[in-house]
Amino acid sequence: MITVSFYTIDELSIKRIIDRFNVDYPNLMNAYNSEEEELIFKNVAENMEDVDTFLCEEICHEFEVCCCIQDEQSASSKNYYYDEEDEWFYK
Repeated sequence: MITVSFYTIDELSIKRIIDRFNVDYPNLMNAYNSEEEELIFKNVAENMEDVDTFLCEEICHEFEVCCCIQDEQSASSKNYYYDEEDEWFYK
């Protein structure tokens, strides 16, 4: 399953990010890790190609956060940093 995480989040933006992400992905379980300043959405899709990267980019720019889309089974991921080159970095 695919997990989408947004990180470097200030606490005021958490609810707004959840609301924005839930427009396209309703009723997903989410968790906030205050120690890491990370908001995690689990079981977003079956594979990474099914995740709406445009939505993730919009959220990153709007809230000045970073994003990681991770496949838990294969340990592969793609990351987006709002303050860099507007590219996804694959691992």
